[in-house]
Amino acid sequence: MNWLKWITNTRKIITLFRENYELIKSVTLTALILLSLVLTWSLWTFKPSYPFLEDARTVKKQEVDDPAEIQDVVNPTQVIYHNGSKLYGAEANNVIEKFHNTLKETKFIIEPGTRTLPYDPEDKLIKETDHQYIEVIYPVEMTQEIYKEVFSFESEITASKPQYVDRIFLYKSDSSGSIEGYLVSYQSKKMQKIKASNNALLPLINDMDEMVANSSLVPYLSYDIEQRNDDGQNEIQQRFYFPKNKLELNKYNYISRATNEDTYELYKKALFKDPQAVKSATSDNEITYADGTAAMVVKILQNRFTYTNFAGSANPNTTQISPLFQSIDYINTHAGWGNPYILSNIGTYTTDFWLFVENLPVLDPDIQMSLTWYENELQEYERSLVQLDLSETSIPSSLTEEVTIQSGDSVINKLKESDYNTNYIKDIRIGYTMKKREPHIYMLEPQWFINYDIKGWEPLFKEDREEGF
Repeated sequence: MNWLKWITNTRKIITLFRENYELIKSVTLTALILLSLVLTWSLWTFKPSYPFLEDARTVKKQEVDDPAEIQDVVNPTQVIYHNGSKLYGAEANNVIEKFHNTLKETKFIIEPGTRTLPYDPEDKLIKETDHQYIEVIYPVEMTQEIYKEVFSFESEITASKPQYVDRIFLYKSDSSGSIEGYLVSYQSKKMQKIKASNNALLPLINDMDEMVANSSLVPYLSYDIEQRNDDGQNEIQQRFYFPKNKLELNKYNYISRATNEDTYELYKKALFKDPQAVKSATSDNEITYADGTAAMVVKILQNRFTYTNFAGSANPNTTQISPLFQSIDYINTHAGWGNPYILSNIGTYTTDFWLFVENLPVLDPDIQMSLTWYENELQEYERSLVQLDLSETSIPSSLTEEVTIQSGDSVINKLKESDYNTNYIKDIRIGYTMKKREPHIYMLEPQWFINYDIKGWEPLFKEDREEGF
């Protein structure tokens, strides 16, 4: 009968189990030990997908009020009009803004077959129009992926075209009447011929002589830094343009928005992946917010914070994206810009921005903004918490004064008298220093600055300047 067979088989299994009990126990124990080791190793090496968490969190965030695009933050800082041997320029006026806005409306073409040419600052670049052309200068060397976004091209930019561009030369062609020019890299001494396919720039370039007549453009002079090349000849490494005469510029006093617990809370919610897990601690003039994977340290006196990500990269093998593109996207989705900023420096992993007010950069180090990336993951974010009220109605006339800025000749004499090693001069320009006058009032004062060696930006003239009212 079937039940007798079932009992017989069961007895055989029980007998087999009893005979091999010790072996079965050893195998089971070994398997459990191996499983325990595997689970322990998995726990130790587990790394959550931070980009995925970040993307999920960003979707839930409210959009900021002041998102920026690449054309908003990559701005020219000088416009120089070459009229034969005469130079004219714009400093802290809306001519620079006009060129910036008009360039955004202009479409360029690079004719097929044209190649990148060597650039020599001493050559007569523009053979026609009596050597009249405009030089629009940017504060950084833009990589190809950046300048393709800053300028609009109808034709494709191939790898053989300039890898870097820091200025654009523009002129009205005598033969065609259209706008032509060159993309130029002053550092690598390369240039590329371009043509405008529309007429957006024509009215502006036609008005250059009128701008000189009404003093929108004033006389300038050039200052060259030279080095001896392998052939024993002096070669121009840098060329600066300075106003020839003294300038009368405004000193402004701006009201700032109050920095308080709400401000810290805004950035805490924006920067940390789980704001509920963040703990805070206060010490002398510092507040630290941390969640174990990141920390935000607020320096109260400087009104500035540094956010550091300790988690490391979750994508070690991914292709590095330009830190500029990443920085713009990050700020756009993490509490915004607060005030207008423009690109001041870009490296392999770092992007720096200047606060930009009344067509001049604020060169005070405490106001500059910096983001550092590694393998497409944010490592550090530094910025000021000062937000100026830049609305037209925020500055009473009583809070605006006029100051006199030294001439270009005075700048050149100062450089010679101070024995600066020209090999270490990175930049010289007019910018604002920013000082707190009262709890919510900041003074922006224009003056000459030099970026020298590793010191960074510092005033060129330490003594008091002549002031006018």
